[in-house]
Amino acid sequence: MRVDTTVVEADIRSPTDSGLCAHAVSRLTRLARRIKGAGLAPRSRVRDRRRSVGKQVRAISAARTFARRELATIDRLTAEIAERARQTVREARTLARTARRRARRKRTSVALVELLEHELEAAEQILAQTDLRLAGQRTIPDRRVSLVDPDARPIRMGSPRRPTEFGYKARVADTAEGFVIADVPERGNPGDDGLLEEPIAKAKKAGMQVRSVYADRGFGTKKGDAALARQRIRDPVIPRRGHAASREQTRGWKRRYRFRNGLEGRISQLKRKGLRRTRLRSLAGAQTWVGGITLAHNLQRMALLI
Repeated sequence: MRVDTTVVEADIRSPTDSGLCAHAVSRLTRLARRIKGAGLAPRSRVRDRRRSVGKQVRAISAARTFARRELATIDRLTAEIAERARQTVREARTLARTARRRARRKRTSVALVELLEHELEAAEQILAQTDLRLAGQRTIPDRRVSLVDPDARPIRMGSPRRPTEFGYKARVADTAEGFVIADVPERGNPGDDGLLEEPIAKAKKAGMQVRSVYADRGFGTKKGDAALARQRIRDPVIPRRGHAASREQTRGWKRRYRFRNGLEGRISQLKRKGLRRTRLRSLAGAQTWVGGITLAHNLQRMALLI
């Protein structure tokens, strides 16, 4: 069995603090109009700031592309967008309280008010992140990168072409017959060594006999060794992190390790089948998407082997 990880992109645009704040203004304004149109808060006012926010977003784009100004200029424009978004959040929060009372009395449109409250929570989280960035904290743990996909996260996989991708980390394992076990275990970017045991256990549960496991250096830790010991894998072909072991220098071991490179081709094949980007939102949606692609691939392999 060969094991590796890859990124499944979320169906979102590349996020920026200014873009997320502008998106929050747009979504809150549209939703407030729907609630007012339903007659739940006729006197509450949410000012439409989409035009002014759009001008500031375009100014940031010009500063990055043409003028190539210093970071302080972009931060100043981002702070102005965040302030307009904060004003919209305050007005929308007042509207939500009024609409909640009227919806409770009329017992209508409660779902619309709950949607507004959900959007307000997301917008407040984006504003809190923006404040941290403007205060000088450029790296934010568990950063939210989308208003519509709450579980997507930035993931750094070390690729020179795309050092940071936004979405979910998928675990992929395949066998010599070409069958695949792929899933999204959790959101964020968990360590590779913690993702080694489960695909082996799943393969054994399905009746497969796993004797050798091939993986890259990210799995070669004490945590990975413990997972292999629990699954009674006595023939791992996994290089160690840090200094290479003496056996890794032998010709036979290098020849066996080259077999692991074939998994990169398998991952590329799965990405052409749809693994590159999930079209379903949230962690549950990404898990469903990856599970469907895995099932389709394995059915195709079964048909070829029959």
